Amino acid sequence: MGLTSQLLPPLFFLLACAGNFVHGHNCHNALREIIETLNSLTEQKNTTEKETFCRAATVLRQFYSHHEKDTRCLGATAQQFHRHKQLIRFLKRLDRNLWGLAGLNSCPVKEASQSTLEDFLERLKTIMKEKYSKCRS
Repeated sequence: MGLTSQLLPPLFFLLACAGNFVHGHNCHNALREIIETLNSLTEQKNTTEKETFCRAATVLRQFYSHHEKDTRCLGATAQQFHRHKQLIRFLKRLDRNLWGLAGLNSCPVKEASQSTLEDFLERLKTIMKEKYSKCRS
């Protein structure tokens, strides 16, 4: 699987977050989903995939812009606050790379069709499981 420079930050994000969010869960499934996601990212893109990247970037931007202004971090320790700022910077870089993968200057996502990050990730998880089950059969 050839990796472009645009795929390296999302790869790092997926691997780093898998360790953080999968704690206590079956890591084999998470690794399988990460591999499937990376395989789908390296495939030839069609309009639908570009729209998916565009929507992902839009949802990600909504998520980090909301948490960038999160006042709960004001009472945090200096180390926690520093980690929060690092995460926001990292999410901004990921957002920039997703926009690059989408190849669009603006995203034609209507306000009514925008979803929360949780909804988006749940749909992505479902899609990846369907793709993986098709590959295994």
